[in-house]
Amino acid sequence: MASIHALRLAPALLALLAVAGSAHAAGAGSFFEALQRYQDDNFKGCADTLGAMYRSNERFPDGGELLLVECTAAAGDHAAAMAYVLALLAQDRLPLEDLLHKDRPGLNALRAEPAWPQMLARAEAMQQQRAGLIDAALRQELLDRESRDQAAQHAAIAAGGSEAFKGTLPVASANAEWLKAVIAEKGWPTRSKVGRDGAKAAWLLVQHADQDPDFQAKVLPLIERAAKADEADRADVALLTDRVLVAQGKPQRYGSQFVKGDDGVMRLRLVEDMPGLDARRRSMGLPSLAEYKAILAESYGTAVD
Repeated sequence: MASIHALRLAPALLALLAVAGSAHAAGAGSFFEALQRYQDDNFKGCADTLGAMYRSNERFPDGGELLLVECTAAAGDHAAAMAYVLALLAQDRLPLEDLLHKDRPGLNALRAEPAWPQMLARAEAMQQQRAGLIDAALRQELLDRESRDQAAQHAAIAAGGSEAFKGTLPVASANAEWLKAVIAEKGWPTRSKVGRDGAKAAWLLVQHADQDPDFQAKVLPLIERAAKADEADRADVALLTDRVLVAQGKPQRYGSQFVKGDDGVMRLRLVEDMPGLDARRRSMGLPSLAEYKAILAESYGTAVD
């Protein structure tokens, strides 16, 4: 049986947007319940759920803050949506590019507001200030290597996965060796050092370094510390934790690792404390297992048991 590589959460969230109608919410008041409401055009219900999460200081899945802005604006409360935008940008929790270019009903309405240019000027000023603290060269190299990694991964998936993933080894190995040198010289690439996208790229290079499980295990505590300091995503910690545990021959903790059988069906690898799995997933900003299976089925075009 072949190991299935866990998807990045941000693309997974986009996939979930496309298949949310086939998946049920993890629980009352959850992010994914709000996502379902958005799919049902219940924008106020979505905004109320996510607004309550935000006020309770609950974490969103990677990229989920944009849905808070979108639902609030689509529900007609543009002033509150603008306030969310400024607060989230100040916390580096909202990509400015998404605000500028994503084609969504709420965001489109927000851009038509007379107050938009002034808000945008403030947002760009915050971004420029933050950019001045970032190692731009390191961030760009991380993004370039992420791009090569993703090209190799998608080519393997298009070729049917399984043995095709061996073709990703040269890229993964080169990225891992380069990142080892970076960590030794500069430490783990945190959000403050390389931006949110650069930090995500660094995690991805480690996540796909299956040829070097010792390296993955050594990096895990670095990402755990970064996540505690809000310098990395908790979901990244969960996905790498499962990768490390599986490589060590142990049950995974968060249910991100699947294998494809000879019958072509993807099945969940052994998980510790299966009854508590969805609660652990929610605590790390991950969708429920049922929702994640729907994401995998959509992304890989195969049955998931």
